[in-house]
Amino acid sequence: MTMNNALTYLVIFATAWKQMVSALKQYQHLPLFAVLSVTPGMAQSDSQPTWMNDLSQLSVAGVDGNLIVYRELLRELTLEAVSITGLAMPKALPPVVLADKETVARYACAGKCRAAGAYHPRYGVALDRSLDPLNDDLARSILLHELVHYLQHENQLYADKTDCARWFKREEHAYSAQQQYLRKVQSTSHVAISLNNPCEAGAS
Repeated sequence: MTMNNALTYLVIFATAWKQMVSALKQYQHLPLFAVLSVTPGMAQSDSQPTWMNDLSQLSVAGVDGNLIVYRELLRELTLEAVSITGLAMPKALPPVVLADKETVARYACAGKCRAAGAYHPRYGVALDRSLDPLNDDLARSILLHELVHYLQHENQLYADKTDCARWFKREEHAYSAQQQYLRKVQSTSHVAISLNNPCEAGAS
């Protein structure tokens, strides 16, 4: 009796297996497609920082209008900055504030200069609120410029240089990325790099 039951189950299993193999032969591309579509997604979710999929983690202040749109722009420009510079993806993004000119100047140089945008290692990015990064290519490129400075800081780019040389190298690098971005979006706007190296001769 036990042998008969075992044999019956074996026959049922073999029949089912044969039917499944036959069905798979008709749709040979499906298993491979499933693997290709699922596996990369799993790998990306494991390696991607959470801010890429969770806009609530992006701090943007001082904006008029839809905050979500500004957060989406911040994510988009960070990804562009990473793509253009080749620097590593950051685990988090700096807070961004659209502020008055005085605040931007304090971020940039303790209020001793004029700037449309600035990155401060402690406070994040400040952008002149008179700019419209949602609708203006040049304004977006200025924000990207400051995000490049953030990536430089996080990746310790030129960290082995003197303070003066590091500042010059990072500015040169950020302006280059800004120009590449403007060309990429086919903007008619241009940025003029008029940096005079203030470093002493021989500074590394």
